Amino acid sequence: MKNLLFILLFAIVIIDGCAPNRSTPLNIAYHDLTAHYNAHFIANEHIKAIEADLYDTYQWNYNRILPIYAPFDSVKSSGWKEKLQDCIEKGSLAIQRHPGSKWEYPTYILVGKARYYGLEIQDAIETFKYVNTKSKNPDDRHEALIHLMRVFAVNKEFNNAVAVIDYLKKEEMNPKNQHLYYLNQAFVYQERGDLDKLVENLAKAEELQSYSRDKARIQFILGQVYQQLGFDASAYYYYEKSLRNSPTYELAFFTKLNMAQVTQKSEGRDVKTVRKYFKRLLRDRKNVEYNDKIYYEMGLFEQKNGNLDLAIANFKTSVRVSQKNERQKGLSYLSLARIHYDSLKQFELAKSYYDSTVNTLPKDEENYGAIKMRQEILTEFVKHLLIIRTNDSLLNIAKLPPNEIEAWALNLVSKDSIQSAEQKIKQEKQVTAAAQKRVNFDKNQGTLISTGSDVGWYFANPTSVSRGTTAFQRRWKNRPLEDNWRRSVKIVTNFAEQVERPVAQSKETPAETNTTQVSNNEKMQALIAAVPTTDEQKAKLHLEILEAMYALGNIYNFKLEEKGNAIETFDNLLARFPKSHYEPEVLYQLYLLHADTNPDLRRLAANRLLTEHPESVYAKLVGNPNYREETFAATVQLQSVYKKAYAWYKAGNYAPSLALLDSVIRIHPNNEFSDNVQLLRILNIGYLEGQYKYQFELDNFVKTYSESELIPYVQDLIRSTDEYQANLYTSSKAKYVPFFEQTHYLILIYPPSDANGKLAADLFNGFIKANNTSLKFGNLLLSEEHSVALINNLPSKAAASEAFTSFQTYRDTMGIFKGVLHSIFVITEDNFDLMYKTKDIDSYKAFFEKNYP
Repeated sequence: MKNLLFILLFAIVIIDGCAPNRSTPLNIAYHDLTAHYNAHFIANEHIKAIEADLYDTYQWNYNRILPIYAPFDSVKSSGWKEKLQDCIEKGSLAIQRHPGSKWEYPTYILVGKARYYGLEIQDAIETFKYVNTKSKNPDDRHEALIHLMRVFAVNKEFNNAVAVIDYLKKEEMNPKNQHLYYLNQAFVYQERGDLDKLVENLAKAEELQSYSRDKARIQFILGQVYQQLGFDASAYYYYEKSLRNSPTYELAFFTKLNMAQVTQKSEGRDVKTVRKYFKRLLRDRKNVEYNDKIYYEMGLFEQKNGNLDLAIANFKTSVRVSQKNERQKGLSYLSLARIHYDSLKQFELAKSYYDSTVNTLPKDEENYGAIKMRQEILTEFVKHLLIIRTNDSLLNIAKLPPNEIEAWALNLVSKDSIQSAEQKIKQEKQVTAAAQKRVNFDKNQGTLISTGSDVGWYFANPTSVSRGTTAFQRRWKNRPLEDNWRRSVKIVTNFAEQVERPVAQSKETPAETNTTQVSNNEKMQALIAAVPTTDEQKAKLHLEILEAMYALGNIYNFKLEEKGNAIETFDNLLARFPKSHYEPEVLYQLYLLHADTNPDLRRLAANRLLTEHPESVYAKLVGNPNYREETFAATVQLQSVYKKAYAWYKAGNYAPSLALLDSVIRIHPNNEFSDNVQLLRILNIGYLEGQYKYQFELDNFVKTYSESELIPYVQDLIRSTDEYQANLYTSSKAKYVPFFEQTHYLILIYPPSDANGKLAADLFNGFIKANNTSLKFGNLLLSEEHSVALINNLPSKAAASEAFTSFQTYRDTMGIFKGVLHSIFVITEDNFDLMYKTKDIDSYKAFFEKNYP
């Protein structure tokens, strides 16, 4: 009985001592122990698991300086949702049930980190600020502020991050926080792009780092930064330290490659030594996965040493052996593109390699936007270049006698036939070699015949057998072991005969030979027909060359920003086509291009403009730098240009007329005579670009020049256009075409009114600003009942569907067009033209619902 009473009294003391509001030593010890090894421990394990997952699954791009912390996005964060939620719940339990324990604020820090990994940035910031404000433990406050630095940097609040850095700089911190402080400070400066301060703080963090894997990675980053800054000896020093800290195999491989790069320069190693080093890397079986990177580095090495043929060969091999690394393949394509453009001036090949680069390289690669722009520019560039080369060749061939022209055509066709025959033989040899390999396999009763020196007996390797079995069943399913098992219809014959048969029959039959001759004759006649024979045909080719040279000069000058090539192209244009309609503008461009390089040639261009084209806009600009500000003189000049452009328009020379008007509009965009110039421009467009573009420009004219005296005339043109289309398409409903591989429009159809037009403009301009500033917005009248607002440069059905969904969400969010009857569709360029002509919206609505998700 006494023992029972003693136990009861002891239990009461324990329960009373562990109450949350007690501050006895027993109470404190209980809450510290329970908070630490229950909720806090579980929450901390979740955070460690999330950080390990982020490190292990992030695709580290060793071609760029590695990030100190692996970045993540909402997709990655959503995969941690369950762990993060449990972390926050467990942390809340530790805080609520064990208030006042020494683990209360460390648990708040875990909750803040969970908020950060859940991308609840503002909540994370408030949590870390709370710890700094409420905790009396300086270590907890310091740790919270250090994490706050990182969140500020991720949120691009660099001023706040630097303010925290400056505050902590004055504080005494424990070694753990000191290390984290330098690491996060380096992260802040990495996000800001300040390499000097990045390396300064990362070097201090590296000295305090203990764990080998992280230490090796930090040392590798230090080596990368020093290498980029040009301090090769320091880079080599940190790469060497990284190798001594047990890096992962991947990190060790790239460390060795980078060491080779800095060693080449710092020690002046000879070419043969470096090549042997790369060959050793290639011979290592463990590096098979990285062979594409090795060949890429070999290509860069050969390129630096001026061996372009070897560089090209290595870059091509890198592309060929690349397995899963699309980024590396894209970089190899990019190197090939740059060599063929910058060094070899083989622009067609450069364009093809840029195409491959854009199709392969991940869009998050640095300078991807500039690469994509270069590819698009080269597409236009090569088009004009081919026009010049082709037309020049045809004009030169036209000077030959007829029999030599026939010989030229025959020679081209013969070369083409030889190349086709060689390609066919090559393919047959490949088929024969593959088949013979299978024959050898059968004859040796399953022994693998291989030319490789490191391959043993196939069936002695269980892994190879397992993989082979899986691959066999995936292709052939389960087949019984019997003769001719490959065939669904069994014909008993010797397998070797099956190999030899297609080779024996590869020669052309008489019928095939006759067909080939007919085809060659047709090719010859087509080539001969392309050669110009009349003055009119030759003049047409010369005009195409002139237009192409002018376009190339502008591409060099404004898009590629290659002033030297622009000057050379314009000089050639002036020499070859004197007195062309482009001469004044080209002379003015040369006048500007020589401003900083050659004053004599600048004066020469100016004198030619003033003496040979004194009435041109460009001569006025040279003679009077304040010309644009002098409205009266500008108006007179515009009228002069207008007169010339109008004469060309009346003569049917619409393209030169339009080009002249465009050039003068660029110089004088706003003038009292601009409405006349714009209207003549629209009339040219009507002949050159079709009815839809003509109608679109007329509608925009009414909006842009609403006070112009020309408005009644323009409105008459619009009515005439509407009547013409109504008469042309009165009989039937539109039959929309399900061909979606073309440009799409995003369109909004609404009742026409000034108020609704303003709503449409606000909606589209806001959407473009929020999503893609490269998009363009237009507005036109479809009929008396319907107006159309549109974005007209969506490149594909997928892009259009994405824009459609985003636009609807944006409309709902902004609350625009509530209560107004309207419809939103995406539509191809062809189908929009049909809708515009037929005004048949209802048919398209049914078509849209059927063909778009």
